[in-house]
Amino acid sequence: MKPEQFLFGCAYYDEYMPVSRIDTDFKMICDAGMNVIRIGESTWSTWEPREGEFDFTSLIRMLEGARKHGLQVIIGTPTYAVPSWLTDIDPDVLTTTASGRALYGHRQLTDITNPTYLKYAERVIRKMLDVTRSYNDVIIGYQLDNETRSAGAAATRVQKEFAQQMKEKFDGDLHAFNLEFGMDYWSNKIPSWDAFPDVRGTINGSLDAEYRAFLRDVVTGFFKWLKEIVDEYRTPSQFITHNFDYSWVGYSFGMQPEVNQKDSASVMDIAGVDIYHPSQEDLTGCEITMGGAVGRSLKKDNYLVLETQAQGRPSWTPFPGQLTLQALSHLSSGAGSVMYWHWHSIHNSYESYWKGILSHNLKPNAPYLELSSFGKLMSSLKDRITYLKKTNNVAIMLDNRSLTGIDEFPLNGEEAFKGNSKEDYNHMMRRWFDACYRMNIETDFVYPDDDLSSYKLLIIPALYSASEETIGRIREYVMNGGHLIITPRCFMSNEHLKIYHDDQPHNMTDLTGATYDEFTVPSSVGFKGTLPLKGSASGIMEFYTPIQGSKAQILSYYDHPYWNRYAAVLRCGGVTTVGTILTPEDTSEVLKDCLLHADIDIPERSFPVIIKRGTNRMGEHILFVFNYSMDPTVYTIPSACTDLVSGTEYSAGDDIEISAWGYLILNEGSDE
Repeated sequence: MKPEQFLFGCAYYDEYMPVSRIDTDFKMICDAGMNVIRIGESTWSTWEPREGEFDFTSLIRMLEGARKHGLQVIIGTPTYAVPSWLTDIDPDVLTTTASGRALYGHRQLTDITNPTYLKYAERVIRKMLDVTRSYNDVIIGYQLDNETRSAGAAATRVQKEFAQQMKEKFDGDLHAFNLEFGMDYWSNKIPSWDAFPDVRGTINGSLDAEYRAFLRDVVTGFFKWLKEIVDEYRTPSQFITHNFDYSWVGYSFGMQPEVNQKDSASVMDIAGVDIYHPSQEDLTGCEITMGGAVGRSLKKDNYLVLETQAQGRPSWTPFPGQLTLQALSHLSSGAGSVMYWHWHSIHNSYESYWKGILSHNLKPNAPYLELSSFGKLMSSLKDRITYLKKTNNVAIMLDNRSLTGIDEFPLNGEEAFKGNSKEDYNHMMRRWFDACYRMNIETDFVYPDDDLSSYKLLIIPALYSASEETIGRIREYVMNGGHLIITPRCFMSNEHLKIYHDDQPHNMTDLTGATYDEFTVPSSVGFKGTLPLKGSASGIMEFYTPIQGSKAQILSYYDHPYWNRYAAVLRCGGVTTVGTILTPEDTSEVLKDCLLHADIDIPERSFPVIIKRGTNRMGEHILFVFNYSMDPTVYTIPSACTDLVSGTEYSAGDDIEISAWGYLILNEGSDE
């Protein structure tokens, strides 16, 4: 079961309120055109204040209020923040990492494999599901946990499970394991499966990365366990989802390193995402679009925005019009919902100044009034612009193992930085995604095992870990006419981060027409060649040299007294190879050249005018034009269409002014 109606709403916590005011709040929520609330995901200590003593008063109160006011409800399992009494029963409920056992207080510091945790979590979930059976008329779905991760679990019991998994993976052949992971180095060779050392002290990047992959599988297994419980209680009309999040640099930025989200999403009926982003002058819409592309990628389908900001950080208080622009940006990416964290600003504890829709006085304010206007807008548009299907010519490949590989082996060759560098995997990925976004090239995300055949251009950022099977599928894509962009550090190692010992890039030199065996960290190195690159190389310089007899064409050399014979950018057939990290402007130059080579049209308009398209359930082609700017702009209508908001009919060539932070929603008709 997947939801089909547009879901517009917020998270609501009666227990956080200074006074209970459900009737007042739910009436305000409905008056704003909202139709759904999310509840319950961090309320374990409210529902079970002492071990075995259950009190679902606040839950029933919210469900009764939802029924009275005609609101739908998504209930989260209350499992990502544990009550203190549980850690008194078993301190090992709190995760043990390289820093020791976590201290109680924060969320998501639970060892989700701990038997005590699982025992009591199952009990409270079942109690919750049992007492809510009579409210299935308002409960439309369940959210499994919240932004789940393994919290770096490394207790002895967990590590034994990992060792057993390695034993099974290598069919008990310890010699093969030691050889594959290079365990001879610094005498790290493992003498027996029973003597598997503590991974927290390992200096072996391959082994550490494998343990991190194991922990990602732990998260997927946890979701399966939760789903099996909920499945016993839910009706066929109730869906299961989860709010997947992203890497974080103060806002949602890139691929989440701690969860294999595609595998985990297989457990869900529909994927959900939590997207947060800068606002005010820094609002670009790029994080919204990137997050939406991840959401679509997980099940190759539409997704739900389960959390986004109304106000959020004090520096994000939105300008007038930005909340509407942001909400429409989510929908134009294929979302079926826009839901806010959360309804009200809370009055104490950690997120006191992570502002909700309402401020601390709990009165109608500017965000509430703008969202009310958006709710009225959606009353007539909800069936026309939600759950849109996207058809894109360009894709970027994502890979968790490569993200981990770049963490373990940074570009500069220094110690592992675990995602804290401007030159990590996500920053390299975002360099190319952002270039596509700003040029209005709508882009999908794909994974190594996805079907690539529908795309004209595939961009592969830093595919450091590439199995022979993955390389074979990429080769097939190119040999069938696909165009490819390879960035630094592609095809260096296998799935266990064992570096290939032939010419780089491994098993691709016939397609790249070039190879390298040296690289360095650049300092003030520019470019020369046919491509007008004006910036400097950064992060790494791979010294590419064309293979004798190949058809490789060098588009740009390094401008350096000693390294000027090496290629920075070159092309051989449909494969363009980039040997360094380029500036955003130079990335756009290379991208533009590759798009032309792949016969992909490049729109005339670029950021801050953002153009997005989708096809609705009626087969209508919907065109969104967004102005991410403080200044009005004029947009020229490309073909005859109808404005879905005003009903105005436009002809090709008509000029329309779009206000600051404004938008157009146009119906370009259907194929029939």
